Amino acid sequence: MPKFLLLLFYVNLAFAQTQIYFPRVSGKEHERALLPLENKQFLSGSSHAVVRLHDKNGKVLLREELASNFKEIRDLCPTPNGYIAMQSHDSSGLVLLDQNLQIDTIIYPLGKRTDLFLDGICAQENLVFLLGDPIDGYFSTFRSTDFGLHWEATPAKVMAEAGQAAYAASGQTCQLVGSQIYFVSGGTKSALHYSPNFGASWQEFALPFPSCPTCGPYALTVLDSLRIVVVGGDYTQPENSKNTCFYTQDGGKTWQTPKRSPAGYRSCVIHLGDLLIACGTNGIDISTNDGKTWDQISKANALSLVTIGLTVYASLADGSLLRFKP
Repeated sequence: MPKFLLLLFYVNLAFAQTQIYFPRVSGKEHERALLPLENKQFLSGSSHAVVRLHDKNGKVLLREELASNFKEIRDLCPTPNGYIAMQSHDSSGLVLLDQNLQIDTIIYPLGKRTDLFLDGICAQENLVFLLGDPIDGYFSTFRSTDFGLHWEATPAKVMAEAGQAAYAASGQTCQLVGSQIYFVSGGTKSALHYSPNFGASWQEFALPFPSCPTCGPYALTVLDSLRIVVVGGDYTQPENSKNTCFYTQDGGKTWQTPKRSPAGYRSCVIHLGDLLIACGTNGIDISTNDGKTWDQISKANALSLVTIGLTVYASLADGSLLRFKP
């Protein structure tokens, strides 16, 4: 756990804030899964299948290492009795944890451990949606109505072109709002996929990202039924700020390019009220106008973001944490 803090002061023409850096003193892992909790605490899931409970200062209050075959925990969501930890690997599974981070149940959505790469999971009360890479020309889309204990394929399927997939970059590939499901995909074809009825039917809206094996949207955030923001780019060109963000104000029918985009490839985007925060390999940006313009506030190599109250926590590629208030 952290032994010292480093206070950083970052100033640009538009914003100034104090950033507090909590270094990791052991291990070579990093966290892409972050989940806010009550009491100003949050969970993280790591590349070494370790789930940690942190306090507001980044201190680790509880640590549980899952079995080695559950490496790469990429997403987390809550249940009444604990949490669901989602693995992203060639044969992915779900691990249901109790409040003490002890393993309660291990679930494979296809009924057994088999080739399936999971990309994202999201929950709204008892409803849970799970997204995986395409199999036989269709995205792997599952739903649960009992907090993730039992699963079924969504009644309607989502077709995928050859070379099209979702990205398990930061736990922000899909979002559930009531019974409405949103998820994004990229690669050879980029799109926003939307279901108004928990997977009974789907609509698809084209996204204007370039076509390439590593291009497309890596994360989305839904402000409301009309305002949606997607971020991404090409992670092999992290400094390229072109085609890193698009926003819609009509529910996905049309997309616009920011007048000033994030400063490079971005793997995560979240909102704090109407404030947007995005992060990626070469930094963190914020937008105060629904994604029309962005300002870089940090150059830290950040993987994922979570908010607790008015405070933002960023997990960094070196395993450390950055805390700031925009």
